[in-house]
This record gives sequence, C-alpha cells and structure tokens, in this order.
Amino acid sequence: MKIISFIFFFISSAVYSQQIITVGANIPTTKIIEDTLNLPASVIANESVKITPVVSEKIKKIFFQEGKFVKKGQLLVELVDLEEQAVLKQFDAELDEANLNYERAKKLISKGNISQSILDNRIMIREKLIAKIEEIEAKIDDLKIRAPFNGITSVRNFSEGSFIKPGDIITELYDIKTLKIQAFVPESFITKLKEDNNFIVTSDLIEGLNISGKISVIDPLIDTKTRTFKIQGRIVNKNNIIKPGMMVKLKLLFEKRESLLIRENSVFNQDDISFVYLVNKNKKIEKKQIKVGLKFDGMIEVKDGIKADDLIVYEGINKIRNGVEVKIK
Repeated sequence: MKIISFIFFFISSAVYSQQIITVGANIPTTKIIEDTLNLPASVIANESVKITPVVSEKIKKIFFQEGKFVKKGQLLVELVDLEEQAVLKQFDAELDEANLNYERAKKLISKGNISQSILDNRIMIREKLIAKIEEIEAKIDDLKIRAPFNGITSVRNFSEGSFIKPGDIITELYDIKTLKIQAFVPESFITKLKEDNNFIVTSDLIEGLNISGKISVIDPLIDTKTRTFKIQGRIVNKNNIIKPGMMVKLKLLFEKRESLLIRENSVFNQDDISFVYLVNKNKKIEKKQIKVGLKFDGMIEVKDGIKADDLIVYEGINKIRNGVEVKIK
C-alpha cells in the first residue's frame, strides 16, 4: 500500500511540474512618441499661368529667355503695333490743335468776344480726343504682354514674326519659390488633422531632401469612392531644387504623447481583437484585451488594457492559456 501511494505521489509531482511552463516576460517601456502618417504627395507650383495674347497679331519682339527668372511687370512679348502707333500719333496731333483752340476760346470768352456754346463745343472736342487716346493706348498696352508675377518661364512655342491669336500659348510662367504640396488623407484622420499641422517632405530622387512645412488647406469634401480628403501645404523651395509635377513623400506630424510600448510578438489576435498574456502576482496567466496603436522597430504601442507595471509575456505564448501557473525566465 505504501509503495502504491509513493508511486501516485511521484506521478502527481511529475505532472504538476510539467504544468509549470517557463515564459519570457517583462514590463512595458514608457516612451514619448509622436503620431505620424506617411503619404505619397504631388508638387504644384504656387502660381502658374499660360502666357497668351488677347488680340490676333504678329510677334514683334520676345524679351524673355526660356527657363529663366522674370519679375512681375517685366515685358515678355511685344506684338506688332504699327497701325495703333500711327493712329495714336494722329490723335496726339489733333489733341494739340484742340488744346490750342480751347485756350484761344478761354481768352476770347473772358473778353466777351465769343459765346459760351463755342467754348463748350471746344471742351467737348478736347475730351473726346483724350478718350480716344486712352482707348488706343489701352490697345497698344494689350500688344505688350508682361509677367503677372515673379516666376520661371517654360519653353516658348512661337518665334518672332509668328502670327498668334487669343488662346495660343506663347509660354508658361511658374512661381516655384514657394510650392504647394498636395496629398490625399484617409478619412479616419479627419478629426486629427488641423490647419498649421507640421509635415516633412522627402524624396527618393533627391538625396538628403528634408523640408518642413505646414498644412494650409483642408478640403471639407470626402471622396465617397476613395474615402479620402485632399490637403495642401506650402514649403519654401530653396535653390529651386523641387519641380512642379514631382512626386514626393509627405510625413504628417501630430501631437506628442507618453505611451506604453511592448514587444510586437507579445500581441495575438482573435476575431480581429488584440490580446496579451500577463503574469499576475500569483504567477498565473491573465488574458487581457488591449487597444493597439503605432508600431516602432519591433515594438507596438498599447493605448488601453494594461498598466505600466504589468508583466507582459513575450515568449512562450503558444504554450500557455488563461489561468495556468508559469515561471518567468
């Protein structure tokens, strides 16, 4: 009987010892982290315009160089204006004569030698000529095409002597000292993103590119097909290194916060819900549902479900279950 009891005790002890599993566990790491969102983005010129004439005429002179900087108001193209200049010269001569007649009439009416109606008629002739001169000067001005803002010209599509008409694009002008960065953000960030949010622009094509900027426009419309909304920000384009139309990488930066980080392999999912195993004071396993956040180099943020002093199992997860006793490696 004693032999049977001893054998039973030996077997029970062996089974019990087999049930105590050794696991790896440690407490979470506390770290200040910053939400980020990486997106592909496109570059847009701050301002752009197609340089076209408003009248049909031949090109008399081209004053700009392709791909060069021009200042606002700088003369780019002058169209032939021989007819308009001839008409202006004629009107100037007629105005000189009208001014003389007006001055004579003023002297004569002061002496009572002519009637008021004659003076009024000469005033009317003078004012009509002034109006005609202003009209022809406006036409001549339309034949001089100037830069509407500071910018870089593109290639030109016409040469001197070419006949052009409204709608013909002589060249295009781009303001690229400041650039717009445009991207499409998932709708889940609609409450996080605010105007003046900081971002960083990088590029695989330009080594070392790292330019900071701020969001300037958040489109209020969410695209029902892509479930995204449009944003735009501005950056200063030093040395004009970035070109309109380029694709870049946009890294959006959000508010910093203190978070708990655990090893990524500590987390397991069931029915799209995240869980971890923790070791309680009695060295028994407790299964905890958690809410996860960002991932960092093998670590994962836990937003809810555990405390800073919890022992989280990261090794031996597949050998344990809720309630079992364990030993910590």
